[in-house]
Amino acid sequence: MSAGQRFMLPCARRVTTGLGKGLPRLSERSTKRFISLKSLFAPPPPAGETAVGSKQRVVIKQDDLFHQLSKSPIKEMRQKGLLIQEHGCCPTCVHETSASTGQAATREPMFECPDCGYPTHCSAEHWAADKSRHSEQCGYLRESNEDEHDLRSGRTLREFEFPSAQLPEVVVNFKSWDTFLYTRSFTNVESARAMRHVSKVLTYPITIGATLHQYSPFTLGSGLTPEGLKSMTALRTTIKEHELARSEKELEMQQTPLRIFILGARAEAMLPPHLYLQLSYLLPSSSMMVYFVGPESIPTADETRSTIAVSPRLALKYHKGYFHDVIWNFAPFDPFTDVFFLFSPGIGHPKGRAGWQPTIEKLLETKCPIFATGFHQEDMDNDVAALTEDFGSEMDWLLKPQGNPFASLKRDFGIRNLSEWAIANWGIYGFRGKRYEVQRKTEEELANGVKKLKVQEAGVAGKKTAASKESVVAKKAVAKKSAAASTKKTAAVPAKKAAAAAKKE
Repeated sequence: MSAGQRFMLPCARRVTTGLGKGLPRLSERSTKRFISLKSLFAPPPPAGETAVGSKQRVVIKQDDLFHQLSKSPIKEMRQKGLLIQEHGCCPTCVHETSASTGQAATREPMFECPDCGYPTHCSAEHWAADKSRHSEQCGYLRESNEDEHDLRSGRTLREFEFPSAQLPEVVVNFKSWDTFLYTRSFTNVESARAMRHVSKVLTYPITIGATLHQYSPFTLGSGLTPEGLKSMTALRTTIKEHELARSEKELEMQQTPLRIFILGARAEAMLPPHLYLQLSYLLPSSSMMVYFVGPESIPTADETRSTIAVSPRLALKYHKGYFHDVIWNFAPFDPFTDVFFLFSPGIGHPKGRAGWQPTIEKLLETKCPIFATGFHQEDMDNDVAALTEDFGSEMDWLLKPQGNPFASLKRDFGIRNLSEWAIANWGIYGFRGKRYEVQRKTEEELANGVKKLKVQEAGVAGKKTAASKESVVAKKAVAKKSAAASTKKTAAVPAKKAAAAAKKE
C-alpha cells in the first residue's frame, strides 16, 4: 500500500451527525488504529507513475543522510542552500568594519562548512578564522541537515503513524515527551531523530492539551499561581461537566463547547488538520472549536474555506485578520469555556510590540486565561518584560515563565543568519486581566485616612451625646406633664364627691 493510500484512516466508519458529518471517525475504544502522515514528506513519484499503486522508492539510504546542500540529491535542499547564499551574510565579514565608511561589511556566504554542509562563510579563510564560534552551532546544523534529508529520503516514516483514541482507564503522563509518548502508545517512535520529527509537529496541540488537562504538569508547586489555579479550575469544571453529561444525550446536546483561540497563528495553522485530533483524544468528552486568528492564518489555497470539521467533537475555524479588529465575531467571552494561546508571538520585539498592544488590551478585557510561548529564554524574557511594562497594573500572572516540557526537540535556523536559532514553544507563561481592581495606598494616604476616620468617629460620638441629653430633657418634660395630670385628677375627685352629695340632698 502506498503512502498516499495510507494517509486516510483504515477501517474508518462514516458518521452523519455533529460537526463531522460525512467525515471518517475513529473507534473511541480502539488503540490499534493509526493516523499516517508519511505522505506529507514522501518525495513525488517518478515521471509517468502515480502515487496510488506505485512502488515507493528510496532516494537516500539511512547511512548516507549527510550532504552539502549544493550537492544534495534533493532539489528542495539545493534550493535552500541557494536561498541562504542569496539572503545570508558571512559572520566574519559582519564583524569587520570598514575604516573609511565605518559600516560593517556584508558578503554572501558562498563557502559551505565541510562539517555541517551549510553555506556559512564567504571563504575558507573566514570559516577557519571563525571556527571556534561556529563550532557552537555546527553540530546542531549538521543534525538539522540530516533530519531534513531523512524526511525527504523516501523511506517509510513509521513515526508519523499516530495512535487514535485512548482507553478511558489508561492515564496519560505529562511529565515529558518520553512519558507522554509511552503512555499514549506512540510505539513507532524508536530513535532520537524520530522524536525530533514528531515533536516538531505535535508541540502545538500537545502544549494546549497539557495545559488544560487535569493531570497537567503545571501545578501550584510548578509555577502555577493562585490566580492561575482559579482560572484553570473554571476551565476544568466545564471539562468535567462534559464528562458527566456524556451518559445523557439530552444533557450532552446542551453543553457549551470549549473555545480555544490561537492568535497570531502561523505554522500552527498550516499543520494538517488531523494532527489536532491528538488534542481531542486528550479531552475525549469535550467538544472543541479551535480558532486560528491572524493575518497569516490561511488553511488552504482557497481562503473562503474558513471551517474544517475534523471529527464530531472537533472543528477548526480560520479568521484572517487581527484579533482586535474581528473580536466582535467571537464575543461574548466566558472564562469557563474560553482560553487563548499565543505561540511565540514576539510581544517584546521592537517591530511587533506596537502591533500587539491593541490585541493585548482586548484580551485583558475578556478576563479569560492567556498562555504564550517563546523561542528561547531571551525571547520569552523580552515578551514578559514588555507585558509587565505596558500592562503590569492591569493583569495577573497565571503561570510563571518556565521551560515547556512539550517544546519542539528540533532547532530551526534563520536563512539570513545561521547563528540565530529558535525552538518552537521552548518556554511558556500565562496571564489574565485583573478580576478586581485593587489600588495600593501610600503610608501618608493611610495616615490621612486614619485621621479622617477618627474625626468621623468623634463626630458620631458627639452626636450620640447630644442626642442622649435631648432624650433626658424630653423624659423629664414628660414626667412633669404626667405628674401635673395626676395632681389634677386627685383634686377633681373630692369635687365630684361633693357634687354628688349635693344632688342627693
